[in-house]
Amino acid sequence: HPNRNKTLPKDGPIPDDMIVDIAEALYTKHGFNGHIGWHYYNEPLMAANRMWELMARIKQRVPRATFVLWTNGLLLPADCSRFAAFSEIHVSYYGISIPHFADLVASVRCPVQFVHWELDDRLRAIGDVMTDSTSGCNRMFTELDVDYYGNIHLCCYDWEGTGTVWNVQIDGLASCLEVWDALRHQVSSNPIGDDAPDTCQRCKVRSMGMLSYFIPEIACRARDFLAGS
Repeated sequence: HPNRNKTLPKDGPIPDDMIVDIAEALYTKHGFNGHIGWHYYNEPLMAANRMWELMARIKQRVPRATFVLWTNGLLLPADCSRFAAFSEIHVSYYGISIPHFADLVASVRCPVQFVHWELDDRLRAIGDVMTDSTSGCNRMFTELDVDYYGNIHLCCYDWEGTGTVWNVQIDGLASCLEVWDALRHQVSSNPIGDDAPDTCQRCKVRSMGMLSYFIPEIACRARDFLAGS
């Protein structure tokens, strides 16, 4: 799409060494206890060798690190034994046969969710004007999206990157997380904060619910935190 991240820095991809360093810092310095996923508007199995290598390197640095996979399933191999490394797998179905889906299910013990999606409903999520709704949104308590170039997005609905003003390669992880946390509180307040990004003010799908419970104990802690805030 011509508007995809059109105003964001694209000086070069995050080096693999930096990805491993960021993962280690999130777990050991910043209190992160969630899953690492390889799925932000892409098909991760197109770069499967790089994905497996990064997972191995991160595990070597942070043995407790866990991973989640989003895939359309079209590139699943006949031998899916390596996919046992994931804690969760989500297969998005777009009406095309997935040859080795049964092999995947038979090879792993983790939950495998098979879901039907539109392609792509997120393109219509951000309107041209402010919505009438004054409710906040808890989406930022579900995901932290870092794209190929190191830009951090508000959530996956921020597909143009209009709410993105920071980059881990330029600003450093700690500074990005400080801004992220401040914005998250503005966006999740009810009514939504006056200083919340314009992108969130125009979003037609923001929700006060906890959208995903990938790791139940963490999701419950986030829910309890929001209930007390």
